[in-house]
Amino acid sequence: MPAPHVMIVDDAPENRLVLSTLLESDYQTSEAECGEDAINMLSDARPDLILLDISMPGMSGYDVCVNIRKNPETRGIPVIFVSAKDSTEERLEGFEAGADDFLTKPIDGNSLLEKVKFHIQRSLDKKEAQKQSQDAMNVAMEAMTSSSELGQIIQFVKEVQTIRTAMQLSTSIMTVASQFGLNTAVLIDTAPATLLGCSKDSMEARLMEKFRTAEQRITNMGVRTIIRSGPVVMLIKNMPYDDESRYGRLKDHLAVLADIASDRAKSILAESMMHEQRLSFLKEIIALAELNIEKTSNEIQNFSDVVTQTMSDMLIQLEGMLFNLGLEDDQEKKLLGLANVTTDKLEDTTRDTSRLNNNLNNILEALYDLLHDIQEKEQD
Repeated sequence: MPAPHVMIVDDAPENRLVLSTLLESDYQTSEAECGEDAINMLSDARPDLILLDISMPGMSGYDVCVNIRKNPETRGIPVIFVSAKDSTEERLEGFEAGADDFLTKPIDGNSLLEKVKFHIQRSLDKKEAQKQSQDAMNVAMEAMTSSSELGQIIQFVKEVQTIRTAMQLSTSIMTVASQFGLNTAVLIDTAPATLLGCSKDSMEARLMEKFRTAEQRITNMGVRTIIRSGPVVMLIKNMPYDDESRYGRLKDHLAVLADIASDRAKSILAESMMHEQRLSFLKEIIALAELNIEKTSNEIQNFSDVVTQTMSDMLIQLEGMLFNLGLEDDQEKKLLGLANVTTDKLEDTTRDTSRLNNNLNNILEALYDLLHDIQEKEQD
């Protein structure tokens, strides 16, 4: 570990020599002969402590110290004023300018070394405390961020069972990813494939198609990451590679998201197959019903026509036969009455067969309506 760096600012060469000689065994030193030179040197170097003379031509030590404290890059550097004067007024003015301590000329070597060591160590302790505080803040912020991201995953788990189509599932995946600040495309291996987030002819679509059957679960390609789980392939276009902690956290979250989505996609595919089977079975029933109802309708119509014609012919023949028999009017009326009653009953039977035909057609219409409803639900 390199020795701490002390900058000595004094317009008198002999004073700079005394100070550098006292410090040379334990510290690196640099020298500036005026305030302006010190300010310029601080733009390139960051000493661990500054020994600053008060009375100098041009910028005084007070002015230099004020300038140091105004600059966010240098305000934390300890400053010890070195002065031949030791009045209360000078000390107050020095502390108002931002000094950390005072040394009085002529310099006592032991006092110099003690003060330099003390203020450098205090500065290091302060920096370490600030670093620990910042680290703790970063951990807390990361925990809060991770908690929020996990909350999105949990919400997805709650809602995923209500998803009914691969397109709805793809949309939900992209919604969660966008809440992570990620630009994502999704491919779900349905028939045909469900693609969202890029066009089907794009390089991204071809890339996901290539990895659809790959063995790798997670593949990194430059600024892109592909995550695959079962029938689900996710392409993340802007993973934060420059933030190792966030990258690792998001990669884990997305892997969990892909697994959950994969399970739901498999269920959707199974439900879709069952739906197609039910639809196919219903279409077969309708086709069979159409065939049999048409056949029955034709038979009913033929039967009705035959009955009507037969009864008409029979009545005509009966009237002729009765006339030739020379029956009395009462006898003739009685026989014709019986014939008419029989005809009426046959006509009733014909009407019943027509109603049967209508009922069969109503059943067929109900099957058509059922098929239409199922197909509409599938589109929704």
